[in-house]
Amino acid sequence: MPVDVGIVGGANGSRPYTYIGTYVSKLKNIKHSKYILPLSSVEVLVRPFLSQKRPGQLTLVSRYDHEANETKHGRVETISRDAQGQFISGGLTGIVELLGDGTVLKSPFPDAEIENHILDIAKKASIYHRVGPHERLVQMLGHSRDGLILEYMKNGDLKTYIRAQNSIPMSLKLKWAYQIAQAVSLLHSNGIIHCDIKPRNFLLDATLNIKIIDFSGSSLDGSKPASGEGTRFYLPRHWRDPPTVTTDLFALGSTLYEVFQGTSPYEEIPSDQVEERFKRKEFPDVSGIPYGQIIKQCWLSQVDSAEHMQAFMRDIIRSKTNADYITHLDG
Repeated sequence: MPVDVGIVGGANGSRPYTYIGTYVSKLKNIKHSKYILPLSSVEVLVRPFLSQKRPGQLTLVSRYDHEANETKHGRVETISRDAQGQFISGGLTGIVELLGDGTVLKSPFPDAEIENHILDIAKKASIYHRVGPHERLVQMLGHSRDGLILEYMKNGDLKTYIRAQNSIPMSLKLKWAYQIAQAVSLLHSNGIIHCDIKPRNFLLDATLNIKIIDFSGSSLDGSKPASGEGTRFYLPRHWRDPPTVTTDLFALGSTLYEVFQGTSPYEEIPSDQVEERFKRKEFPDVSGIPYGQIIKQCWLSQVDSAEHMQAFMRDIIRSKTNADYITHLDG
């Protein structure tokens, strides 16, 4: 089965990193389905090619076509650039590196056309400037043609953190839910539709407060977005319909579900079946989940704004706790 796979890793081959791959089966006519490939499989495929590169580079293996039979190992296309720091992660659009001064550099993949590269950086920088410093936003310390310089969030992203913990206090989950709604409200009040709200796009600071990230695909003042939500965060609609506050709120509902349940909606079911269920407005049971009513209303497009969600959450917590905890919500 042919495999399109992007791998980012140290050029000496010491530890390749998995990236999103696409299985393309001619027999089953399956295209554009995204999977995370097992690290062990990736090491077998990629290590010989990474080991040929000089130290101090980041190498992106942009394609590995196992059935092409163009070489003994299939066909491989790679691109490289000098590493700026320690590789942290790679997303759909770029690379994140930890610099020596403790800040983070987020830059587009090195194969990006220079015009698109510059436009992508400019758009993200304009969003940071428009919103301004805020407790729910990772601080931008600077930017250049190479990328954005951001503060480092050592606790990583929310999804990874949730999966790594044996148990998480309910008080912390309630705080996260409130802060996530606060972050989304912040964007919407500034004319920004995020377009890819999910747990992986929220980072945790040193005291486990939420910070929203990744504006590569966002819509600014109605501009055309560069990406969209994953299946379990996607409001069913015509493919030409633009993203809106409502589509962001649907994804927000799925994000809150994962915060409280530890798994994404219908995680055990194939994506195509999830899509069909969502079209029929069949959603997971939320009767026993805190804020379950709000989550369901997000899925049913019955929520006006993230600001209203935030106020609703605050009122519920105020009725059950003391004023000191309300202060705790804001971090």
